[in-house]
Amino acid sequence: MKKIIGMFFSVLFLSGCVDLKQEPLSFLTPENIIYDEANLTNTANGLYRTLWHWNYGDCCRLFTLTLGADDVISGMLSKSRTIVIDELRADATISELDVHWFWKNMYDLILNSNLMIEGICGSNEDGVSENEKQAYLGEAYFMRAFAYYNLVRLFGDVPGIVDSKSTQDILGNENIGRNKVADIYDKIIVPDLILAETYLPETPRTKDNSSVGKIAAQTCLAEVYLTMAGWPLHRTEYYAKAAQKAREIIEAPYNHHDLVDHYADLWKEVTKNDNTEHIFAVNCSRATNMASQYGISFLAQEEKGWSDYLADAEFYLKYPDDERKEWNYQTTYTVPGRPQPNSYLQSAMKSPFIKKYRDYGITAAQSDGIIPIYRYADVLLIYAEAQNLANNGPDDLAYDCINRIRKRAIGGTANNVPEGLSCEFFDKYVFDERGWEFFAEYKRWFQLVRREKVEECNLYNERVVAAGNINRNKENYLMPLPPKQVELCKFTQNSGY
Repeated sequence: MKKIIGMFFSVLFLSGCVDLKQEPLSFLTPENIIYDEANLTNTANGLYRTLWHWNYGDCCRLFTLTLGADDVISGMLSKSRTIVIDELRADATISELDVHWFWKNMYDLILNSNLMIEGICGSNEDGVSENEKQAYLGEAYFMRAFAYYNLVRLFGDVPGIVDSKSTQDILGNENIGRNKVADIYDKIIVPDLILAETYLPETPRTKDNSSVGKIAAQTCLAEVYLTMAGWPLHRTEYYAKAAQKAREIIEAPYNHHDLVDHYADLWKEVTKNDNTEHIFAVNCSRATNMASQYGISFLAQEEKGWSDYLADAEFYLKYPDDERKEWNYQTTYTVPGRPQPNSYLQSAMKSPFIKKYRDYGITAAQSDGIIPIYRYADVLLIYAEAQNLANNGPDDLAYDCINRIRKRAIGGTANNVPEGLSCEFFDKYVFDERGWEFFAEYKRWFQLVRREKVEECNLYNERVVAAGNINRNKENYLMPLPPKQVELCKFTQNSGY
C-alpha cells in the first residue's frame, strides 16, 4: 500500500494542456486506496513533500520569482535566469524554468489535494472516526487553497479545478481556460480555508510546525483577506475581515503561539521544528531527501559560492541597527593571504550577503533548515496593518502588536512607535517593520504588489532604475504564464510579455 500511495502522489498534472482532461490511472484512483490511519498519514505527508517538490516549490523557485522586491537581488549580473526578474524586465521567457516548475508544482499539489479530498469523502473505512477524517481533510483543503493562493498572486487568472479528473472548472465549463482572480478567491481559496479552519485540530497532527493546524488556516485566511483588500481586487472592506481574523487568533484560548525572545533563535537548525513562533514551515533535511537550497546557493562568489542571491544594498542601509540586522546580513568576507576581512563594498556586486539561513549548512548545494511560511509575527503585523487601514487609525492592540515586534528586535528593550499617529503615519511604520521582520522570507514581493509599491520601493536601486522597466503600468506585477501553457492551451499571455 505504501507503494501505491507513493505512485498516487507521483501523478503529474498540467504539465501540458492535454493533462487538463487526463484521468488518473484506475489503480491510482481514490476509491482504490484503503483510508485507514496509516494511509491517511501517508497521503497527508505526501502533500507536504509535494509542496517542497525537490526544493523547486516553496523555496528555490519562489525565491527566484519574487526577486522583483527591494530586499533581495540577483547575485551576479551574468545570471540571466535571475537578473531578468530582479530588473523587472518584460520578457515572455523570463526565467522560463522557474515559471514552468512553480506552475507545475502548484498544480501537482492541487491534484493531490483533490484526490485526497475525494478519497476521504467517499471512504467508509472502519476504525477511523469522522473527526479523524475531518482533520486530514482540513490539511488537504489548506494545501489546495495555499496552492491557488500562490498561483493567483504570481500569474493572475488561472484554471480553477477542484476535481481530480479535471472534467470542468469552478464555473462548470468543460472547456477549461483561465478563471478570473476574483472567482479563484471567492470559490476556492476562501471557502477551502474556512473548511480547513473548521476541520483542523487546535494542535497540529505532528505537534510541531511541520504540519498545519487550525491557527495555520486562520493565519492564511487573515493574510488572504489582507491581500484581497489590495491589488488587484481592491476590496478594501476586507481589511476589517483580516483584522477580525488576526484578532481572533491573538485572543483564542487555544493559541499557544508567541514571539520567541530572540530573532536569531528562529533560524537555528537545532530548534527548527519548534512551533512557539513558527506556525507552519516546510521542514527540510538532507537525511530524509527533503533538503533545502540555502547552502552555497546563498554564498557570494567571493565566498566561493554560487551567488544566486544577495541582499539589496539600499534596503540594508535603511534597515535599523538591531538584532535582526546583525543576524540577517554578512557584511565582510576574507581573501586568502590577506589578514583583514574585506567589506562587502569591495565585492563585485557591492551588496551584503544573506546570512539568515547559514546555520542550516553552507558547505554544499543542499542544506537543512526550514522554509518559513507563517510565523506569529505574521499574525501581529497583519492585525496592525489591517486594523489601522480598516478604521482610519490604530487602536491599542495595533500599537501593541507592532511594539512587540520592535521590542524583540532590539533584545527586549521597549522601542515603541510614537503615540497618536495618523492612519497614514502608522501605516508607514507597519509597512517598514514588515519589510525588516520578514527580510528574505519570500514575502516582500507580495507585500509590494498588493500595496502597489513595486515602483516606489525599487526607485532606490540605481541598477533597476537604469534598466528602465519599473514603470510598466503594473504589467510587471505578474509573471508571464509558462510558454508551453500558452502554446498548447491557447491561453492569452499576461499583458506586457
